[in-house]
Amino acid sequence: MPLTRDLMTAALRRPGLIAAFALAVAAAGVAAPASALGSPAAAPRGSLTRASVSQGLVTKERGLATSGGSGGSLPRANTAPPQHRGTLRITGSLRDGGTVRAAGLSWRPGRLPPGDRLLSFEVAYSWDACTASGKCRPGADTTVAPFAAHRYVAGHADTGRFLKVTETASEVVETSPATFSFSVKSVSVSTTASRTVRAYRTGRPPVSAFVNGTPERRTASAEEFFSVAAPHYSAADGPAAQRYRVDHGRWRPMPASGVFYTGKLRTGRHRVAVRTADKAGATTARFTWRVVPMPAPLPCQAAPGRRCWYPPHLDATGHPMRWDWQIGRVTPLQRTGAHAVDIYDIDGFLTTPAELRELHTRWQAATLPHPKAVCYIDLAWEDYRPDGTPGRYFPAAALGNVYYGYPQERWVDFRQLDALKPMLDERIRMCAAKGFDAVELDDIDSFDPPSTTGFHLTPGDAQNYLAYAFNEIHRYGMTGLWKNSPLLSWWGRRYTDGAVVEECYVYHQCFSAQVRGSSQYGITCTGLSGKTPCGWDDFSTDRTAAQPTGKWVGEAEYGADGYVCNPGQSCPPKRRFATFCRIVYAPPYGFAAVKFDVDLNGKMFYPCPRGT
Repeated sequence: MPLTRDLMTAALRRPGLIAAFALAVAAAGVAAPASALGSPAAAPRGSLTRASVSQGLVTKERGLATSGGSGGSLPRANTAPPQHRGTLRITGSLRDGGTVRAAGLSWRPGRLPPGDRLLSFEVAYSWDACTASGKCRPGADTTVAPFAAHRYVAGHADTGRFLKVTETASEVVETSPATFSFSVKSVSVSTTASRTVRAYRTGRPPVSAFVNGTPERRTASAEEFFSVAAPHYSAADGPAAQRYRVDHGRWRPMPASGVFYTGKLRTGRHRVAVRTADKAGATTARFTWRVVPMPAPLPCQAAPGRRCWYPPHLDATGHPMRWDWQIGRVTPLQRTGAHAVDIYDIDGFLTTPAELRELHTRWQAATLPHPKAVCYIDLAWEDYRPDGTPGRYFPAAALGNVYYGYPQERWVDFRQLDALKPMLDERIRMCAAKGFDAVELDDIDSFDPPSTTGFHLTPGDAQNYLAYAFNEIHRYGMTGLWKNSPLLSWWGRRYTDGAVVEECYVYHQCFSAQVRGSSQYGITCTGLSGKTPCGWDDFSTDRTAAQPTGKWVGEAEYGADGYVCNPGQSCPPKRRFATFCRIVYAPPYGFAAVKFDVDLNGKMFYPCPRGT
């Protein structure tokens, strides 16, 4: 992705299946809607919950393009929303540093009409701290993992306030397989504790803990961020101070953010310690782990009866191999005649084996006997996928912030590789079983910037995760495509066989020379002759025995940007389609450049050199 992000342009650039749908319902962390659908329920005797429960319902619908045009369906009145039993209550110790839990409710999906299919079902939690007048703010111990937040530790800033928990159940139901239309129904139930959070006990040493995730006990990442909770302490014992140290280094004051960086680490055992102290004493939280060597790149291992296909930089005519990107469609659309392409990048879940056989054996290609197919899968969580229910393939604690304001997609914690391996393996296995030739992994740049996911990840966390993922793709007999993330392109080309990049022309960041000298996250971009170049000509100039003309790069510009004009359209020189092709497509290290509709649904297809 571009080195400098703007949320609005990032939203336009989002290539996922819901680019055109700014869905308003969050699957987690949403307050109950203003319209109450139920009457207050009485709290059981002895609970910590005030008898004031509100619940609300939100419904959204969406669909994708098919070979016949735009998808979509009307809301189904007979699709029941999530159902719950019991009464929501807050249990546990209402004291600074005490652990409380959301309890009392059990959920199940609503009744589905014949033909509908439940894609995922999730229950999320958000905590607020409220005044007696009902004015609320996010709780002091709120984390980025809403699906694992049924447990909450009351923070020092919650003292004297009433804790409120909102439990939100969401079901994602496919209503039309032909258009991949689905309905999202969410129900929220809230309750507020009957007593305020009491102060920390005077005379007790203050405490703190690591929050929002830690690295695995064995990781190839040679750098980490650690997030530390605000201290739990008694004001009567004076302010609590926090210091940290890495290995046997000196003790350092804790940054105001509560996040500290380890610096670059050698392979071997490491330890961090956080000391929290006031007049009552001190406590120390520790974490120990081991840094191991990064796995070596694994070459593609062909399946029996098949050969590994390495996407070449240049086709048989000596030009960048033409492609089409159709991940916004249910059914792939064939390009024929002058529009024919050699590579189709299509959705891994929605494309069927039969469609792939047709593509591989009967479809027209530009220079190959028949086209090749790339399996698009996302490394973010998407609740509209069959594996989207938190706690199954996606650990609840691994799901973080919403992706650029799209509530149905969330970043994942790349540090939790072992917990996420079943999801990765199943998705890659699916691509191989269907007959794809290559895999495109989306959303690989979860460290850029570190606050994007909420987990404070590093480039090393991404490298540790991606080395496994791309080696796994090669184990299944497919090749892998790098996606965006120019800061690690110099490293990614060792593990992958090509790349997909969005909007490098509008942001002037296609080639290493254009970003030379920029420095972020400990990476300084250089020219191609340097150790760490940052551009996709890293790939197109990387000549190997399997790819003697270089590794293929597909580049996408979007009509929604309003920057690259259509072929033949009168516009300023830099925005002319011919200029775009001359700069991005025509050089010896150029890319297969195309102007697409942002929904990637096949409606716009202007490939270089002329947009035929």
